[in-house]
Parts: sequence; C-alpha cells; structure tokens
Amino acid sequence: MELARLTVTLRPGHGTLARLSATLNNHHVLALVYTAASAGSATAVVRVPRSDAPRAQHKLRRLVDVIDVSLDVPAPAGGGEAPEAAAVRRNAAAPARP
Repeated sequence: MELARLTVTLRPGHGTLARLSATLNNHHVLALVYTAASAGSATAVVRVPRSDAPRAQHKLRRLVDVIDVSLDVPAPAGGGEAPEAAAVRRNAAAPARP
C-alpha cells in the first residue's frame, strides 16, 4: 500500500485535536502525531493511503483551526516509477483484441 503524509499547521485551542480526529474519522488513518510546540502553533502529521490523501487534505483545509496543509507523496522505493504509471504504460502498449 502506497502511503502519503499530510503535514497540518494549525492554531491550537480547546478541542483542536478532537476536531482534527473527527474530520479524519472516515479515512483510513495509519498514524497521527500531534505536537504543540508553542502557544500559537501546532503541527499534526497524518499518514494515510495514497488514494485517500487528496480528499483528506481537502477536508483538513476546511477546518477553522488549520493554517496550512501540505501533501508529501514519497517516490516509490528503488527509484522506479509509480505503480499506477507502470499500469497505464502496460495497458497502452497492449495489442488491441479482435
């Protein structure tokens, strides 16, 4: 399973973590790390399957406490192309069936 990492910068307050987790309730969250470094800023790092990442990012951006959400999709191991790209390339090269 390909994973993506969402880094969320937000203003901490009463119930911020609860709103964050409630927003992600319908997604397959594999890890969630919440850090409040100072009184004015907090960071959450969320790991989700790659297929869930765009929708989770969109939902997180709508939270009132959120300042920014960045999406980091790591390159496939071994420096090869993404599995989706390889599948598209294979299907394009397949001969047409009669």
